[in-house]
Amino acid sequence: MINQQKNLELSLSERAGWLNDGIAGSSVCESLKQLSEFKWLGYGVPERLGGVGGKLIDAVEAIATVSEQCLTSGYIFWCQRAMIECLVVSSNRWLQERTLPELLQADCSGATGLILGTEPLSIKSSLTKETITLEGFLPWVSNLQPKNFIVVCAAQTVTGESIIMAVPSSVRGLHRGEDLQLLGLQASWTSTLDLNQVQLSRQWLVSETGYSFVSQIRPTLLFLQCGLSLGMVRRSLQETLQSINGINEEVLINRLQYGHLTLLNLEAQVRKLGILEAFDDLHFNQICELYIALTRLALDSVWLELEAKGQTAYFKPSGTARRLREVAFLPILSPSLLQLEQELKQSAKLQMQMLQDHL
Repeated sequence: MINQQKNLELSLSERAGWLNDGIAGSSVCESLKQLSEFKWLGYGVPERLGGVGGKLIDAVEAIATVSEQCLTSGYIFWCQRAMIECLVVSSNRWLQERTLPELLQADCSGATGLILGTEPLSIKSSLTKETITLEGFLPWVSNLQPKNFIVVCAAQTVTGESIIMAVPSSVRGLHRGEDLQLLGLQASWTSTLDLNQVQLSRQWLVSETGYSFVSQIRPTLLFLQCGLSLGMVRRSLQETLQSINGINEEVLINRLQYGHLTLLNLEAQVRKLGILEAFDDLHFNQICELYIALTRLALDSVWLELEAKGQTAYFKPSGTARRLREVAFLPILSPSLLQLEQELKQSAKLQMQMLQDHL
């Protein structure tokens, strides 16, 4: 098992640069297939639904392990696992039986067009007794394997409520744009989706109560995202440690030790949250704070790595240069750090107001 994991890590590392830059012929399809073969996509998924069981911490650690080697593959891992989680939480047995096996086996890619931040819904829906019609535009969706994906998205009804739909790439009226030109993670199959009178049967309905569904699943998806930063921090601190020498040690060692101590503290929080069966509102605030702290530590760690390695790290083919482009993605990944910090401030204000009203 250890040798298998080492082989996987080596394979991910070898193509990390190609995937980040989007070199012609490179594809994350191989990464997904490998993750499926090792059954990592099934970590934290109940065995009755085709997963391998275990806790959510197992999935976070797996995402972190992949992200240490290649953030593009780690991000696609998260996208696939997020789509799987949406179906796990759904009460739609038909959709689970039809689609979960495809996602767990990586026979198709899974994308989430859910609004995890505070943006308004951009898709409108009209419902009949048998069908649901969708109209709208999604400006950024990842893991859209050309002509072979399923995306889950939220749509607003004419009454102002919301629903959650799973939309297969084969449906008429769904148009995937060209891959967006990104600073990094270019091979992440990130594009736009235009839904023009997309009509589906109600069998594709993930949830009839969209807002409550997103509220329920949002903490889990955000917690899984912590694996991305966790992997980046571990790798960068390791790279910095290897660059310590008699000349730079006195300047770098205190900052490196601070990074390691901060990481140990955050890892303990990850483990504590990762063994829980479910999250409540209090846990969500804790996850937000943890996510923010891990992301900011990832940013600081990669910059420290750059300083430790010096000019050689500034050559574009270097691993450090790649990680600089990779880590720049984390603060703007939905929900962005700015959105989360705004939400936490708003939550603190509401709690203070409720306390004052009570007094």
